[in-house]
Amino acid sequence: MPQTNAQVRRPSHRERDRFVGFAFAAADLLIETDARGTILFSAGARCRLTEGDVAGLVGTSLLDVVAPNDRKYVTVLFKRIQDKGRIKPARVVFQGCDGNRFPALLGGCRLDSCPGSLFLTVLLASGPRNTNEALAAAGQLLDGNAFSHILEDRIIKAREKGLDNALTLLLIDGLQSMVDALPEGAAGEVMQGIEAYLRAISANGDSAGQLATDRYGIVHASDIDGQEVQAHITQIIQSAGGELPGGIRTWSLDVSDERLAPADAARALVYTVQAFASAQGGEFTISSLEDGAKRMLSDAVDRIGRLRATIEKRDFFVVYQPIVDIGTRTVHHLEALTRVEGMPSPADFITFAEDVGLIYDFDLLLTQSVLDTMHAHRKEPTLPDVAINLSAKTLMSPIFLRQFLAVTEPYGELARKLLIEVTETVVVTDIAKLNEVLQKLRAAGFRICLDDVGAGSTSFQSLYGIQADFAKIDGHFVRGAVHSGRDMAMLRSMVDVCGQLGLGLIGEQVEGPEHAQLLTELGVPLAQGYLYSRPSRDFAYFAKDWAKMAGTGGKVLRKG
Repeated sequence: MPQTNAQVRRPSHRERDRFVGFAFAAADLLIETDARGTILFSAGARCRLTEGDVAGLVGTSLLDVVAPNDRKYVTVLFKRIQDKGRIKPARVVFQGCDGNRFPALLGGCRLDSCPGSLFLTVLLASGPRNTNEALAAAGQLLDGNAFSHILEDRIIKAREKGLDNALTLLLIDGLQSMVDALPEGAAGEVMQGIEAYLRAISANGDSAGQLATDRYGIVHASDIDGQEVQAHITQIIQSAGGELPGGIRTWSLDVSDERLAPADAARALVYTVQAFASAQGGEFTISSLEDGAKRMLSDAVDRIGRLRATIEKRDFFVVYQPIVDIGTRTVHHLEALTRVEGMPSPADFITFAEDVGLIYDFDLLLTQSVLDTMHAHRKEPTLPDVAINLSAKTLMSPIFLRQFLAVTEPYGELARKLLIEVTETVVVTDIAKLNEVLQKLRAAGFRICLDDVGAGSTSFQSLYGIQADFAKIDGHFVRGAVHSGRDMAMLRSMVDVCGQLGLGLIGEQVEGPEHAQLLTELGVPLAQGYLYSRPSRDFAYFAKDWAKMAGTGGKVLRKG
């Protein structure tokens, strides 16, 4: 006998139990609500939401057991289930019957056969993996740094696992001026509404960040397009009575660029996002955003490809410039400086490598290259010590110290002839943590020199917070003090502070006898500059002959 339509739609008890089993295998709690969130059915683990059986939740609102900061966000999730038919599990913070909060993953769908109902799953989750994720899960967007961090992680995982994710940049031109003009309650509605919506469309509910006052970034499923985002943001603003003086523009970035390995592709995107976040007025206007950002991403991909090739092929060389004892004109030690073929500005190369997170690989390779050169000349009786430049950003990497010690360990005592010249301490917000790393290096036998003291990149705060062996005074003050009373006052102050802290002093950019004379009068014993030698690739020259320079009677060591 043929089956009727009713018989086809009505599952057997066995089939029903099977679906129930699948549901509980995927979640700790199953909930049916109406469109407003009123619970119509509840089964499964109590999940700390109630003291009794979870069936007691029926008739209450799900929002009542959601942490207050996440209620608007969950309301947006409800709306997305109704609009899209289904949402993937997103991180939500619930509030237990004991008042304590805990994270869980909330997923859901609707069925055409059950109009008016939402079917939700709640899966208990481990706590947020770090403080920033905790903020995202508690009703706040990630900040720019946290978003960059999670972006790299999301992109790499998307590439490795074949996930269908996309990245959208959002510019709401004039947002702050509009919010400032709104009444307090309406202003709060706009900002909370934008945050809730962006979190709701982001992957896992924790992949959206506020990059600047008017700029956001969202990692999301690829079925969300820019027009949809613009329409929702516009509706949020209009519902609160706001009027945006500028416009809204979204820009989607390709997270699956196959020209680079996953990690380097992620770096290109992170670099572009950070440029988008920090660009000043005119660089990323409504009219120029798409074209300018596309060029920037393409340029980042190309430059990272060249940088990676430079590192892998060791397509760079090292030059050495002496740091000289002013009184005896003998070489105290050398500084190793990087030069890259076809690249006129080493500073641009290093800065870009820092920005895209490849400086760690390069710094380790530079360290090994310098040690190889020293090892080749190890039998010279006057083998000089050598300073290598490591940025504070590199040194703050949690794995760099271990990698650095692993690279230097095979060279034994020869490695202790290295000095570590710390650059760009201005990028470090936790000077105490940087000092902790540097003290571990000092304990391992390495001496520390702080670069560019007085230039802003090494402030008096850095001098106070970091225990080092040497301080290199920025050349601007050395040259300026000859003619400027203000520069002289600054120079005297720096010399006095460094002397009180027991730091050996080095003056930079000593180009004429008057600069050397000034440093001598101030009690600065060491100098570096063209007066003594230009940087040279000829390490052997300094390894063999520099001890004879004490008798040069004021002549230069070498012009390069």
